[in-house]
Amino acid sequence: MKKIYICLSLLAVIVLGTACNNEWEDEQYGQYVSFKAPIASGGDGVTTIYVRYKDNGKVTYQLPIIVSGSTVNGQDRDIRIAVDKDTLETLNIERFSLYRPELWYTEMEEDKYEFPETVHIPAGSCVEQLNIDFSLQGIDMLEKWVLPLTIVDDGASDYQSHPRKNYAKALLKVVPFNDYSGSYTASSMKVYTYINGKPDNNARTTNKRTGYVIDNNSVFFYAGLINEDMDKDIRKKYKINVHFKEDGTLDMEPDDPTNEMEFKLIGTPIYSSTSIMDATRPYLERRYVQIMFEYDFQDFTYGGSGTEVIPIKYRVEGSMTLQRNINTQIPDEDQQIEW
Repeated sequence: MKKIYICLSLLAVIVLGTACNNEWEDEQYGQYVSFKAPIASGGDGVTTIYVRYKDNGKVTYQLPIIVSGSTVNGQDRDIRIAVDKDTLETLNIERFSLYRPELWYTEMEEDKYEFPETVHIPAGSCVEQLNIDFSLQGIDMLEKWVLPLTIVDDGASDYQSHPRKNYAKALLKVVPFNDYSGSYTASSMKVYTYINGKPDNNARTTNKRTGYVIDNNSVFFYAGLINEDMDKDIRKKYKINVHFKEDGTLDMEPDDPTNEMEFKLIGTPIYSSTSIMDATRPYLERRYVQIMFEYDFQDFTYGGSGTEVIPIKYRVEGSMTLQRNINTQIPDEDQQIEW
């Protein structure tokens, strides 16, 4: 009798062991198709991508498309991709409300990008790239440009998009960059208010200012301490275009041809560019751009009470510094930079 129990126990172990082995050979999850477009924690619901600006020519950004699952993709799949206007509109309303369209993200203009309608993922491959060609000449970074993409799932396809919405969608906030664009440390930039015809002694400062791409050698800033997140119809009146010349000087002029802010440059603005290798990480290059300037302008959109506006004049002087950390071990330029 004891031998019978032993034999039955061994048989059960063999059956269970075989079942477990077969189970791990089978797909444990659904083989869903998704984008690799992570959204930063605490962000605004979009994925920021950085694209090198080129005056003449296209720049290709590769967006990974993934077949998920516990086993390797076993069949050829042709994944359809489309622009998703509805999701972008929903995001804008939820983030900024229906009544503040001036704060919304703007859909990328159709002449600024191109991508294939389908991406082929062969059997045996779990990841392929969607090649998006950007032509960003003439882009106006006054807008917050987003390219909204979705995986088309019509039920007749040989794939299923991921059921989690943010996996099957990619809201790409496109940020072009050149050698001078980005977040500048601005604590050395002083802003003084004119009182009785001359600047006072109480300097105001801010930690950061952003330089936005105009072309390969030019960026724009907003004057003084003008809020970078305010109504774009107001911001555009305070744009200062800065062109970096080969002799180390800067051309600075108002973007508004009427110069309603009464921008006036004082002296000759200059800049310097340096780079050093990190002492502890020899593969890391630190690049610095410092700009030095002095100018006057007036804030003509705030002040006074009721409908009355009293322009306030400011003197802005000092410097701002851009630092970029470049990982020289990475071949792709947009991935080299520690954003």
